[in-house]
Amino acid sequence: MDFMDKLAQKVSSGTRMISQKTDEIIEIAELKIDLKNIEEEIEEAKLYIGELVYKYFLSKNESMPVSAINSKCREIQRMEYEKNRIKTRLNKIKGLKYCNFCGEVIIDEENYCPKCGHKIIR
Repeated sequence: MDFMDKLAQKVSSGTRMISQKTDEIIEIAELKIDLKNIEEEIEEAKLYIGELVYKYFLSKNESMPVSAINSKCREIQRMEYEKNRIKTRLNKIKGLKYCNFCGEVIIDEENYCPKCGHKIIR
């Protein structure tokens, strides 16, 4: 292989690496936006539950809106699952070790997740 072929190969390899890193940066930015949005949705759902409970407290006549509260709690649970999925993907892209259950970053010597308590599978 002559000098020009080697140079072309190195340039091509470098271009692929830059392209891959750029794609990772874009994906990280998009995932961070998704994560922020879902965290805001979770907070809104929690506020909604608080408003329902407070309205019940003030009214004294109405029955507790248990079905509406349960429905909103299931929605929050679904959003928490999605939030953890996004965090796991972010940590994987960044090359960090993470809890397979909740997506929390794990330090090498930890045997249990500091957030959710699940055993770390190595």
